[in-house]
Amino acid sequence: MTGEEEVMLCELSLDQSKMDVVGLDPKMKTASPKTAQTTSESSGVLVSRILHDLLNESRYDKTLRPSFGGPPLIIESNVNIRSMGPISETANIYQFDCYFRQMWTDSRLAFLERYNYNKTLSVSISTLRLIWKPDTYFFNGRKSYIHDITTPNKLLRIEPDGRILYSMRLTIQAGCPMNLAHFPLDTQRCPLEFGSFAYSSNDVIYHWKLPSDVSECPVKRAKDMQMSQFDLIRIETYNTTQPLTTGLTRGLTSSKLRINFYLKRHLGFYLLDMYVPCNLLVFMSFVSFFLDKEASAGRVALGVTTVMTLTMLGFVGRSGIAVNAGITALDWFVIMCFCFVGLAMVEYAGVSFSEHAGPGGVGGEWEKASKERADYYAPLVFQEDVQAILEESELGDLIANHRDSPQQDNFLTLQPITHERKVHRSWFGRVFTAVSSSKYESSNGLHNANYKGRNILSADDAKHFRYDNRLDTVSRYLFPLCFIISNIFYWFLYVNQSTAAYEDAILNKDISVDSQRSCY
Repeated sequence: MTGEEEVMLCELSLDQSKMDVVGLDPKMKTASPKTAQTTSESSGVLVSRILHDLLNESRYDKTLRPSFGGPPLIIESNVNIRSMGPISETANIYQFDCYFRQMWTDSRLAFLERYNYNKTLSVSISTLRLIWKPDTYFFNGRKSYIHDITTPNKLLRIEPDGRILYSMRLTIQAGCPMNLAHFPLDTQRCPLEFGSFAYSSNDVIYHWKLPSDVSECPVKRAKDMQMSQFDLIRIETYNTTQPLTTGLTRGLTSSKLRINFYLKRHLGFYLLDMYVPCNLLVFMSFVSFFLDKEASAGRVALGVTTVMTLTMLGFVGRSGIAVNAGITALDWFVIMCFCFVGLAMVEYAGVSFSEHAGPGGVGGEWEKASKERADYYAPLVFQEDVQAILEESELGDLIANHRDSPQQDNFLTLQPITHERKVHRSWFGRVFTAVSSSKYESSNGLHNANYKGRNILSADDAKHFRYDNRLDTVSRYLFPLCFIISNIFYWFLYVNQSTAAYEDAILNKDISVDSQRSCY
């Protein structure tokens, strides 16, 4: 016997004079009838006497399990969860605070028949050092601990028939292998397995302690329990046995209890933090379709800004999950948004290319003619569009001089006013081209009738030149429509897949199950 145990037994022992007061004989194995009528003080003396006798080393060996050499010892357990969280996707762990209770029967501690005392003994937790306890541990535990403020949060009760209740308050941190393919529309199944560390099922068997109402669950949760990221939508409990395959235990089995927590993620945070901003950024990129095709600085800046902002949001969305999680549903949504923003920039590149690659573009007929007449040209405009503007300006006299010319029915030719090439286009897509002056035509031996008052671009060329505007017009309707359809398809696909994955997780068990109980 160790020194601490001797001190314990000394504290539990009675003084001989006190035994005489309550009518007990130290040599007697049972208390006298007078004991039942003792006061509360003498009742405490009796309890001390009972514990002294029960825990005497000569008759109680705490190193041996109850019923050693006989049938397996049944250990019943239940769990009362007070709070849950945090849950980490990066480390694949979850944590919860609970009351963990274990119950077993040790016939060596039965005192009803021996002492005729039928009350439950509520004893100090220091008594735990003197009795046998199951070596329960959590198979997938990480950093669990017992609360010890202000004292160790443990409870020990001994029933008259030797049944023991051992309860403690634990914070359990356990591993949770997460499948994040449907993140953040996912439902995770987080297990908790516990059993004996050293005893096989030949010695110890774990069972769930069912409440008096058999319809209730052995794993309960507080009614006011809330989590910031998830909802606990389902709890399953299992009794299972697994074979031992190492060392001398090969061929034996181990009894375990398992809990499956089904956690459904809150979507509201990700809607406000990711989905809504990404949708707004995509629709902002569509604003470029309504800008003038010559506003290249604004359209390019808008496209680059939306791409950079989407990139930042994509990194923020992955910051809370593991690096090796693979591509998630949120990643696919960000990729979809990237595609639409990128296509919006490609559309402007197409508009710009169509402007410079045609007859009026770089290297085209118009560009060649303009180079030949670099010193002499003037803008040609549709008379009916700018008649009023020109009449009110200083060019009104020029309009009057040319009004009687038979070649000015549809177009107005102006004398050279600059040495720079000027091309005026309205945002409606009209093309205003230049014609040569009479001076240029005479010096090059050209007849005025060939060029004067005529548009250098043919009707087909002008139609080609207006194509860029039609591309913008079509994009204004096509891009938003395709993006809305893609959104509908995305949500329909992943909501259905997430529901199917949850149902498969319930039906497909990754362990052999002896018995199962589901709680909602």
